[in-house]
Amino acid sequence: MTIKDLKDYQIICSKGSLSKAAKTLFITPQGLSRVLKNLEAELECTLVNRVASGLELTESGLCLLEYACKTTAEYDRMKERIESIQESVHGSVDLLMAYDVIRLLDPDCFGEFQRMYPKISFSCREYPDRMTEQLLADGQGNAALSIGPFAADLFHIQPLMHCHLSLIVYEGHPLCEKETVTIEDLMDEPLHLENSSFKINEFVQRKCWLRGFEPNIAFEASSFDICYKMCRMKKGIAVVPDFVHVDMKTDGLVRIPFADTDMALEIAFLIPKNRAPEHAVDKFCTYLKNKLG
Repeated sequence: MTIKDLKDYQIICSKGSLSKAAKTLFITPQGLSRVLKNLEAELECTLVNRVASGLELTESGLCLLEYACKTTAEYDRMKERIESIQESVHGSVDLLMAYDVIRLLDPDCFGEFQRMYPKISFSCREYPDRMTEQLLADGQGNAALSIGPFAADLFHIQPLMHCHLSLIVYEGHPLCEKETVTIEDLMDEPLHLENSSFKINEFVQRKCWLRGFEPNIAFEASSFDICYKMCRMKKGIAVVPDFVHVDMKTDGLVRIPFADTDMALEIAFLIPKNRAPEHAVDKFCTYLKNKLG
């Protein structure tokens, strides 16, 4: 049974006649009779008896009427509260987002958020992660979705998840038979990385420096697509986040996870500390946590 069925049943009881109730509901008596029969079939009882004056409720019919009134009243109160909440949620989300992070989300996630909160205006722009945070600190946008590490003195940081890094090699490469690799395995290998506009560049280089060697960076790309293309051409190897690999053309390539547990970057939602809290931004942050959680 549905809320509509229960409300129709209440009208039937109040009118004492299927034909009168049908006129009130602007449906045919036959249609309303089916509603009544379906309720009786579901509850396995007789709800009304036909008498000369119309309909007479049985004991079961009176019981259903009591609970139908309570249920539909609670439903209406719940609906009013939700509508009130929706009416109160307004404002704007001007999101700055690091390239590739969108791969973690459903393609329609932003559209879904807008359908959930139609009074919140939403816009989104993508940049390299370093630029994303610089623009947010300079007053552009009111929130960001980016890749760490982050400046804790500038932003309220809401961690969402960690993205682990893996090595991408072409089939036939000496490393492709290994189950895991370490930073030391990068030594002397032609390495393709995203350029210095992206934090992964400094992150990987620093890991190499801490292990006592200078990485052999063959090419600094503007996107992971180019890194993959160079690997497919057997021009070297690449380090990429695992969530990027899921979306890439990987024919002829092998992904090898790093054994180093610290080979991961944090993804977080950022809000500038120099701005007052915004209800719309908080709603969007909660939405993202639910999506990624």
